[in-house]
Amino acid sequence: MHDTLKKPRELLMISYAVRFPELAAKSRSLGGEVDMDPNTVENDRQRLLAVERLILEMICFNFTSRLPFSYVIKIGRALHATKKLTKLAWRLAVDSHRTPVTLSYPAHEIALGCIYLAALLSSFEQGMTSPSSDQTSAPALESTSTYSNNPRNSNSPQQLVDILGKHGDWERRFQARVEDIEEIAHQTIDLLISHAQNPLASTSPSTPSSPSSHHLSHISHPPNINSQPIPTPYKPDQLIRLKIHMRETEHPARPRVALAKGGEAGTGLLGRNEGTVRFLFGPEEGGR
Repeated sequence: MHDTLKKPRELLMISYAVRFPELAAKSRSLGGEVDMDPNTVENDRQRLLAVERLILEMICFNFTSRLPFSYVIKIGRALHATKKLTKLAWRLAVDSHRTPVTLSYPAHEIALGCIYLAALLSSFEQGMTSPSSDQTSAPALESTSTYSNNPRNSNSPQQLVDILGKHGDWERRFQARVEDIEEIAHQTIDLLISHAQNPLASTSPSTPSSPSSHHLSHISHPPNINSQPIPTPYKPDQLIRLKIHMRETEHPARPRVALAKGGEAGTGLLGRNEGTVRFLFGPEEGGR
């Protein structure tokens, strides 16, 4: 949705170059296409179209891409978070797109998970207590249109951990569950740990340019061998200790129940080229 249109054959040729580098090295075609059996290409093309149709059915043909960044701002204001913590949550929301959470959770839950992780990173090993322990009185959640730079009018990171780390009225207000934001925080901190342990490793693949790179080879710049890795703000052992603390205080995962009962009436029809599966969401039989 955020890239140029590609034909199925172009996508297949790129995948063949990745899957079969030895064949790509032997290719002599001008466009760099891999010499593959036409029957194999046609079968893979049909499979690719089936996957494309499956994705369209899963998103209900809604091409509106919702990102967590605006939710980070709005929820940060509602939670009376400081600007510093909200900026950290914004950066974590950017990093969350390098994890699978964007495929499993809606944007507003990802924003909550990033705010929760930002509060943990800002308060861990600084006199913090367990989210499950008894607290005197949790700060009230009130909507506000502006941030407060005055610490007296803002919730501290530890207070946000106490709010988001256990069940409460915020779940109904923000339409989220504490188990989900904990899982989002876990997957995001796993990314931070892997980067802190190996800063030189690339955690995301490079996006191919459009048009293809061989047309721009004459203006490509050589890599800078003197470039240094970006220093990480957190040490690996600190992140690992935080990860252990999160596992010790987390809630049991929510059970996932399949909505379809299986068979041809369920997921068996998804992704087929003969027709399109449409879902009608309504009240259950007992509620009528």
